[in-house]
Formats: sequence, C-alpha cells, structure tokens
Amino acid sequence: MRRFFGCERNGKIYIEGEEFNHLKNVLRMNEGDELLVSLNDEFEYVCEIMKFEKGSAVCKINGKHECEGNPKKNIVIFQAITKGQKFEFIVQKATEIGISKIVPFVSEFVIAKVTEHKMERLNSIALNACKQCERTIVPEIAEPVKVDDVIASFKDFDLVLFANERTDVGEEIKKLSKYKNIAIIVGSEGGFSQKEKEAFIEAGATSVSLGRRIYRCETASVAMMSLVSILSGN
Repeated sequence: MRRFFGCERNGKIYIEGEEFNHLKNVLRMNEGDELLVSLNDEFEYVCEIMKFEKGSAVCKINGKHECEGNPKKNIVIFQAITKGQKFEFIVQKATEIGISKIVPFVSEFVIAKVTEHKMERLNSIALNACKQCERTIVPEIAEPVKVDDVIASFKDFDLVLFANERTDVGEEIKKLSKYKNIAIIVGSEGGFSQKEKEAFIEAGATSVSLGRRIYRCETASVAMMSLVSILSGN
C-alpha cells in the first residue's frame, strides 16, 4: 500500500503539496483507492480517497495502528556541516537508522554552509526516507549552530559520544542499552581540532573510536549512528 504524509482537519485527512502531486500526477491514484497516511505521530492511518479538491486529495480514515518503525530511543546526531551531497546522504541514512534529530553545526574545520534552500531540501529528503523505511515521525533537522551551542546541550542527554579516530573504542559503547537520551557528535571532512576534542571531553562527552581505519566523514556518521542505534535497542 502506498505511503504518504498528510494532515488532519475536521476528521478528514488531506494530502497536499508535493505529496498530492505524487499521488495524483505520478501514481495516478483514483477515488476509492486505499493508502497509508502518516500524520507525524506514532500511528499509521489506513485511508481511502474520497474525492479530489484543488491541490489536495481528501481521504477518510478506515483504521489505524501503531507504527513499528519509529525510534524507541531519543538519539540525536550533531553533525559538522559537510560539503556537497554528503550532508544529504547523512540525513537520509540518519532517518533510516532511526535518529530523532539532526543538528548541523559549524566546527573549526568546516568550510561548507547550509542555506535556507538547502534546509528545505534536507527536510524533503528526510520525509521521503521516512516513507521508504516505514517510520511515521520525520526527524527534526535543526538550524545550524556553533560548537559552543553543541557543548551547552550536553546537559540534556544521558550520554554524549563523539567520534575520534585517535582514541580507544571506549567502554561506554558496551552499555548503551541503559541510556534513553543519547547524543552523537561527528566531524566534517577535516575532523575536529585538538582544542575541540578537549572541550568535548571537559564538558562530559566520551571519546569513541570506530576502529583502526580512517573513515570518510559520511562513513563515520553512518557507522556511529548504526552502532549506537543497534546497541541501545533503538
């Protein structure tokens, strides 16, 4: 059954915008067709197209059930901004892996920028990835912040891990199942400066290595997110 994101008004479900265009003009769905609709909550709604209005499909709800694909833990990745399509790739994979929030930030070695137009595209990528991996809650993509803002947010988490290619694996990685709110910090192409690493550790973060090989930044992000998601029971 095809999946779409919609909104609820007066007991009816409306599919609008790009989702409507995909439903009507690409898939050529018709009145009476059934579909699954996500309202950015914990449920999947089994719906039937009642009618088409200008710019929207109006649907009725025939049933709902809890979505099994949504994250079980609150895992947030603080990702230093990367060049080109790398950040788009990271957002897509973060969504599939089950990350709750993605926070771009500017570190000492960052040279790329996330513009307003880019943010719109990143949100679109996250939404489409949600449909592909069958989760109904789109991860939040925050506005870019500075390193100091990242450090200030440590108090909101039970555990903060940052990827550091010049350290040991770390014992905390083996105890992830006991934590509910976990932050991951991954650098850009140039990694972190020594000053930033020391600041993270001083503020309470745990330095974690991903092994003896040096990864590209997008590989490190996927590896860290996957490791934390699986070992935490997410």
